[in-house]
Amino acid sequence: MTKSKLFYALFLMSAVLFTSGIISCKTASEDEVIETGEEVIVDGDFDTKTKDTTFANAVVIKYSGTTATVTNPLESSGVKVSVSNGNVVVTSTTTTTEVNYVLSGSATNGSFKIYSDYKFNLVLNGASIVNSSGPAINIQSGKKVSVNLLSGTNNRVVDGSTYATSSEDQKGAFFSEGQLNFAGTGALTVMANYKHGICSDDYIAITDGNITITKTVSDGIHANDYFKMSGGTLNITAAGDGIDCEEGYVAISGGNITVNSVDDGITASYDGTDTAITPYVAITGGTINVTTTGDKGNAIKSESYTTVNSSEAITLKVSGRASKGFKTTGNLTITNANANITTSGNAFYDTSDADIASAAGINCDANFVMQQGTVTINSTGIAGKGITVDGTSTINGGTINIITTGATYTYNSANTSEAKGFKSDGAFVMNKGELNIAASNDGLKSGTSITINDGTINVTKSYEGMESIFITIAGGVCNLTATNDGINTSYGTVSGGTESNDNSHLKVTGGVLIVTGSDAIDSNGNFTISGGVVISNGNENIDINGNFLVNGGTLIGAEPANNMTKAMSTSSTQVGFFIKSSASVSTSSLFHIEDASGKDLGTFMPKMSSSYFHFSHPSMAKGSQYKIYFGGSYTGGSFVGSSSGWGLYTGGTYSNTGATLKSTTTTSSSSTVNTITF
Repeated sequence: MTKSKLFYALFLMSAVLFTSGIISCKTASEDEVIETGEEVIVDGDFDTKTKDTTFANAVVIKYSGTTATVTNPLESSGVKVSVSNGNVVVTSTTTTTEVNYVLSGSATNGSFKIYSDYKFNLVLNGASIVNSSGPAINIQSGKKVSVNLLSGTNNRVVDGSTYATSSEDQKGAFFSEGQLNFAGTGALTVMANYKHGICSDDYIAITDGNITITKTVSDGIHANDYFKMSGGTLNITAAGDGIDCEEGYVAISGGNITVNSVDDGITASYDGTDTAITPYVAITGGTINVTTTGDKGNAIKSESYTTVNSSEAITLKVSGRASKGFKTTGNLTITNANANITTSGNAFYDTSDADIASAAGINCDANFVMQQGTVTINSTGIAGKGITVDGTSTINGGTINIITTGATYTYNSANTSEAKGFKSDGAFVMNKGELNIAASNDGLKSGTSITINDGTINVTKSYEGMESIFITIAGGVCNLTATNDGINTSYGTVSGGTESNDNSHLKVTGGVLIVTGSDAIDSNGNFTISGGVVISNGNENIDINGNFLVNGGTLIGAEPANNMTKAMSTSSTQVGFFIKSSASVSTSSLFHIEDASGKDLGTFMPKMSSSYFHFSHPSMAKGSQYKIYFGGSYTGGSFVGSSSGWGLYTGGTYSNTGATLKSTTTTSSSSTVNTITF
């Protein structure tokens, strides 16, 4: 002994009964001091109480300090067991009998190693195994291993920081060449001082049990073929990945998972070329909490596709530079979700990629689909993103909430990155659901097109609210607020836009578009309204380089003064007004238009003091009389599209008491565009 140690132990003799190959075991609890190299672990806080139980075809191994006793009724059946100090080695050649290896007691410096030609069961019945020079459990068998964590028992395995030289594969504190299947309601604690916590060169499946991995040098759980979990509780603290499947998939259908890792939390990490391997992640149940702290650490990552179809809580927190909540090389499909993602890592210039790397709540290299459920993303790091998609994005339902508050990252004048809400390089299509965004920079941006067929989009804060080359609003409600362009179509070929038609196109065929910004509506190409309702108010209301056509729908647009705003194109087919007033309508007053019979065509409260207006309504006709009022009052009703504090009223009653009749105008009998000045 190199140090003086106090040993206190209470041992009761085991009662062992043999009846037709059946062994019954009973062992008392122990308190003792365990030494592994220079590290002393006091075992008094670790309860190794065993449970009375009976197993058929059982080999019972009882550890005590640096020794072990073995009861082996199957020696004549091909099961050989050798003991060297606390190291137990089993060699089983039977191919017809599933042997139960029952481990109990406490090994201060020992191990369990097995060679088996047939599948077997490993029963942990209050076992604490510490090995200073290798794995605590070392399964050198490619057969299926069923690990039973007996109810009411606490079990522990600890390996050494260095391993004795061996030609055999051994990668962790609990290592197996074959499949590992964990069941039982007992507890297992793993401390990995060399590499992985639990490792299999095949698959790992957990159906029950309480497994805690307190420390690793590399991954908490490392599987080769796949990792599955359907029940139980798994808590992992890892210096590498939390759960890593090297050449297969991860499937989680139940249980409770908590991961605190430096690298990826849960990952299907295969990066080889074998097309028969699909490294996907599928989540259909289970409560998942993942926290990662390393640069480019991803909470949940797959090198293929990821699917989520679960209403149970998924909480992802990533704080490293350029870290991601969900990261997929393939498609990400959310059929149902209850996910909360927080990113706080800053962007940085990655010299290996010669590009800026940024954090993101969701980063999808292929296509993104959301069906139902709720996804909430809060990004606070410099240039952090909410959702970035390299392919197409389709929202068919559910609710997505995105907040990005980070500043712009600048590496040099040619390399900058901003904090954006939702960016899709491919087409973005919304068919149903709700998208809420508050972003430091762009709210919703697509490099190809945006189509809104139904649903609700609220951009409450942005530099540019919605941007793409082609935007079609066919249904739903879009409520956009920006400091620059509220909604913008542009090819983006010239910095700051172009002053000639670049043939980009904003189309409103239905639904409600409510937009405000420095330029409320800005199209470097064309703007066509053929249905729906457009409500806009900006320092510059409508800035169009191409054709501005009103062929249907309702339009009310306002601005303080005529900057670049112009009247609708004369080829418009629906009658409308372009109004220039020398007086302004304040934010507490009203702009009102009615026909000759007094029918309210539009009552509008501006967001900013305004004197220039665009107005068109489907009931307007050529050669007809209309009255324009400033002021008055409106009772009842609400704002169209539930805009807050400003917009077009509906459902109530307008009164011109106290109002000023600014104009009684008869529209042209030949032209659809009527410019009025007063």
